[in-house]
Amino acid sequence: MTTVSDHAAPASGHGRSALNELARLHGIQLSYTGGGGKPIRASADTVRAVLGALGCDASTPDAVREALAAERARRRQREIEPVVVRDPSGRLSSDLLVDPSLDLHQCWVSIAREDGGLDTAALTELVRHEELTEDGVRALTISLDTMQLPTGYHTLVIDGLTRQARSLLMVPPSPRPAGRGVGVVAPLYALRGADDWGVGSFSDLAQFADLVGEWGGQLAGTLPLFAMFFRDPLDPSPYLPVSRRFFNELYVDVDELPELTDSARAQALVSSAAFRSELDELSWRDEVDYRDVMAHKRQVLALCAQQLVHSQGARRDAFEAFLSEHPELASYADFRAADEKEPGWRTWAVPAGELPGAVDEHAALYHRYVQFVAAEQLADAAQRRDGRAGLYLDLPVGVHPDGYDVWSASDIFAAASVGAPPDEFFAGGQSWGFPPLHPERIRETGYSYVIDSYRAVLRYASAIRIDHVLGLTRLFWIPEGEGPEAGAYVRYRSEELRAIIAIEADRAGALVVGEDLGTVSADIRRAMDRDGMLHSFVWQFAASASEPLPQPRNPAAASLGSHDLPRFATFWRAEDIDDDLDRGRIDAEAARSSAAQRSGIIDGLRRRGGEAADSDEEVRAGLTRCLESLAAGPASYLLIELADLELETEPDNRPGTGPEAGNWRRRLRRRLSEIAADPDINELIAQVMARRRRKKAKGAAA
Repeated sequence: MTTVSDHAAPASGHGRSALNELARLHGIQLSYTGGGGKPIRASADTVRAVLGALGCDASTPDAVREALAAERARRRQREIEPVVVRDPSGRLSSDLLVDPSLDLHQCWVSIAREDGGLDTAALTELVRHEELTEDGVRALTISLDTMQLPTGYHTLVIDGLTRQARSLLMVPPSPRPAGRGVGVVAPLYALRGADDWGVGSFSDLAQFADLVGEWGGQLAGTLPLFAMFFRDPLDPSPYLPVSRRFFNELYVDVDELPELTDSARAQALVSSAAFRSELDELSWRDEVDYRDVMAHKRQVLALCAQQLVHSQGARRDAFEAFLSEHPELASYADFRAADEKEPGWRTWAVPAGELPGAVDEHAALYHRYVQFVAAEQLADAAQRRDGRAGLYLDLPVGVHPDGYDVWSASDIFAAASVGAPPDEFFAGGQSWGFPPLHPERIRETGYSYVIDSYRAVLRYASAIRIDHVLGLTRLFWIPEGEGPEAGAYVRYRSEELRAIIAIEADRAGALVVGEDLGTVSADIRRAMDRDGMLHSFVWQFAASASEPLPQPRNPAAASLGSHDLPRFATFWRAEDIDDDLDRGRIDAEAARSSAAQRSGIIDGLRRRGGEAADSDEEVRAGLTRCLESLAAGPASYLLIELADLELETEPDNRPGTGPEAGNWRRRLRRRLSEIAADPDINELIAQVMARRRRKKAKGAAA
């Protein structure tokens, strides 16, 4: 594993010293601690390349000197940061920097509140501390503790300076208690409905949430639901979406659309013997055939779109209202239509934000329509009615490099790739294939894209998972054309990004879980605690022969595994170790060591009840014991994989492999209705829920 160090690499001469200072000013960390505790220093070439990705020319010593002088001047001219956060004590996250000769009695502070109100105060009333910096600038620590500001986004203005200073002021809420509950998690593509088209649908998501509610659970979780490409090369990873603001039409339940009933052409197509036969064949495949499923759905959805646009009445009015409420949808639809007409056009010399030619209006209408019905059906699934569990949705850390978000907001994305440095798990490091957000440009735009991304998912979520929570503080940037060994960490304004999450989640009334597995520093975890964000606790990572039933030590959402880990049944039988050995991910010595560790864990869990070793009965007994232990423990939420209840063995994803390994395609063996009627699963769930209720009752009594 790697950890991040804040210390700088030793300078080698004046040139390297200037380069290091320039890097620090731009948030580049010059070293980190690699596997085995070995310090890894970023080379001068890496620093120059990452600075270049940040838009700073550092290609020559003269360019470095000029860039350093320009950055120092820019910082001297900025009285206050473009974004500031008020902490619980009222103090702002950024000092006000002014000329020593300034008469503070001539300065006034005004705050234009988000609700339209206005608060004003003399600057002298708000200064709590001041000192001179090394540059001879007067640094004033400001506190707004005397102002009763509501949670949200406000505009801070300071008059009387050399020029008016203006900042976005974020006021996060006080954290709410997380409570205690249980969630069940399954990828939507894997769910089998009563009569699906080869993939789960938003209607199946609603049925899944109903089932979880009937079991006594509070959350029905799934993987990211955002839009994806269906062209070559097809990568179905939900963690590389076209956009984090629009949803995947693949999951639209065509059979539930009013336009299907109204369109004679669509009805004729869907009811034809050939079409029904093809759907039946798709429905029973073990894996989702994304292109084939989408090709069948698109035929019908396109006819439904034409039916709606040529109709009159309340339904058409609702569509027009949706377009008005989501003005960016027109741009998104045009982008998708252009991509379908000219695949690969993003690699041409087409200026950012422009299209390669005339837009196919039928294709653009299709993309506007499918977003309308996707939002409609997702909103229905999210309704907490009749005991239905709320939705636990996932927000990926990045987006597809050729996707809509990067095209439409190219100025806030950097020309690099995000990944992870080499460690004992991935000797060559990892490149995840998506570009990073530029840490300063997103601030200069008031974080509008980031806020919109959270709002898109929180519109439907009762809880959200923040993928790679480390990214709120730093990301590992890999320059274009380089491998992970030539990357470096770049810092982000954690307090600002966390404030956005807190504000948006509070407005949605949603719980937040941060994915803080692996190398995450103690300061990040302390910040999560202050924000009321739950940690991620994974039994497979924490279990050992000496402690086969570990418990989280922080407020956490606890699970046995994750979408990147083997299923419980596979873990129990150590089949994943053989798979890793066969694929060359580990050598024979590592396989033997892992097998010995695994054997110690399983021996500690085995129940001597007469079941045959590694039989389904024994695996289910071990599964029950682990879930009951976590249910009775301190975890705020227990998250159960539906596939584990089914004793499935194939994983959602094998890290380090691509679509050729069947990643993000595998479906559950049985329909939801069959799972709901299974007596073994119902008995297991009842036992787990009973342990959870007893623990909650004891806690309340105490």
